[in-house]
Amino acid sequence: MWLAITLLTGFAYNVFTILIPISIGKFYEFAFGFSSHRLKAFGFIPYMDATDHTGFFILFFSLVGLRFVLEYANRYGIAWVGERFAKSLRERLFAEQLQIVLPVYDTKGIGKYLLRFSGDLKSIQNYVKNGVLRFVQDFALLGIVFLVIAQMDITLAGLMLGFVLMSTLILWLLNKVLYRQSLERRNRKSGMLSFVNTRLRAVASLKVFNKYTPENKRYRKRSERLYRIGKKYAGSVALLQAGIPAMTYGLLGTIMAYVLSRPTYEGGVGGGSLLVIILLILAILPVLRRTLRVSIVWKLGNISFEKLIRIFEMPKENDLPFEKLSFKDAVIRFENVQFYYDRMEKSVFGKLNLEIQPNTSTLIHGPSGCGKSTLIKLLLKTVSAQKGKLSVNGISYTSLSEKTIRKNIAVISNDYPLYGKDVYEALVYSRNTERKKKAKALLEYLQQHEKPKDQLQLSDRIGDLGCNLNLGQTKLLQYCRALLTNKPILILEEPFECLNPKTAQLIADKLNTLQNDKTLVIFSQSKEQILNSDKTFCLGSELSVSKFSFVS
Repeated sequence: MWLAITLLTGFAYNVFTILIPISIGKFYEFAFGFSSHRLKAFGFIPYMDATDHTGFFILFFSLVGLRFVLEYANRYGIAWVGERFAKSLRERLFAEQLQIVLPVYDTKGIGKYLLRFSGDLKSIQNYVKNGVLRFVQDFALLGIVFLVIAQMDITLAGLMLGFVLMSTLILWLLNKVLYRQSLERRNRKSGMLSFVNTRLRAVASLKVFNKYTPENKRYRKRSERLYRIGKKYAGSVALLQAGIPAMTYGLLGTIMAYVLSRPTYEGGVGGGSLLVIILLILAILPVLRRTLRVSIVWKLGNISFEKLIRIFEMPKENDLPFEKLSFKDAVIRFENVQFYYDRMEKSVFGKLNLEIQPNTSTLIHGPSGCGKSTLIKLLLKTVSAQKGKLSVNGISYTSLSEKTIRKNIAVISNDYPLYGKDVYEALVYSRNTERKKKAKALLEYLQQHEKPKDQLQLSDRIGDLGCNLNLGQTKLLQYCRALLTNKPILILEEPFECLNPKTAQLIADKLNTLQNDKTLVIFSQSKEQILNSDKTFCLGSELSVSKFSFVS
């Protein structure tokens, strides 16, 4: 409805844009005693044939006032539609990016996707506002003006139309070049943003290993490539921007030459009609420029649309329906599971056979690089096995949505960082009073052996991904976050790493009391644990075939 109202107000204010020059032409004839049969066609407008100044000024200022109101409403409507469209698109984009499977981000990183929320959304918003809504209105205005001028001189209208079509063809050819340059320039910018993002997130490593010089060299190479394509792009844009006014003024000069070549007695345009034509052309010059320039908006918008469509087409999680299944008494089985990363020639797991019984504590240990983190990813279904079967109570993981699985599994691992502005946001989503009380009580319980200076409050700021926290605080908050979910399965990676001995023992005692109600799966480099374990599995260090052996 609002879109229709916006277009309607645009059409209405365009009509008043044309009526104002026509009223001035009528005033010219009225004031100087001329008469033009061409303007008599507009006599149906109230006060257009006014015989005194009062009537004319009533008409003129009414037209100006109505045009102001309608133009304001139209401009606000176009801006509102653009903002609403951008809001809807960026919310969908964020939701889609959250659902993209993790291997995509592992392969491509995240930096290049940040640009979609700034430059691309801006281009698409501009496409909707100026490339669609305003273009439709401008095109309608130009059409009405051509009809009005055709009413006065059909040859002049045809001359103008031919000039506009020729200019449009030239601009279309220039825009083909601009499109290629713009695409390359945007890709370079996206790559630069990704490069800067990864280097700044790894700035600590960059500093301690003295990587200033090589990283600066790499950045300068990227910057130079962006600079070169930027120069070409700037040249094309400058040519277009300079060419469009030249074309519009060329059109104006052509019209003036035509008018002078057609004296009034030979059927040419004269008197008030000539004034109307001149005023109409002056009124539509900005519109004509904007219309000729719209192809740039279309090209840039198309590039951004294509990039967003590629994101929407990427493999997503949760394509399967969510099911309210409980894993409380579930048996998890790995049967001849094979997994490998695309970038690796060897398999992480060749034939993995493993069974995790419900309400037990299972310790899986092995050296770094033997596949413990990959096993966690398989359990959480952030990656999927290429061969074999992973099932829960006989139901294959492939038939369960990721949300269904993760509703039943909580994880304590540094691979899944804390986020939020403060401790409370890092632990829970809900602002429910009872949830807050539980979070506060659990945090105080787990921190009872910590030094006062290291104890956290729910309102304390944690920084970007917990950068304000030390390693012990991070581990404690990971326990709080996992335990507050009250999920039946707990995955613990290096469960007591970075904790002081008293806190570690406190948490171990807490976990031991949960073993009758929860399934604990512990991953560690060492088999020596202060936690009770019902079964222990040794994960071999060979990447080609991982071997599990039962240790009684």
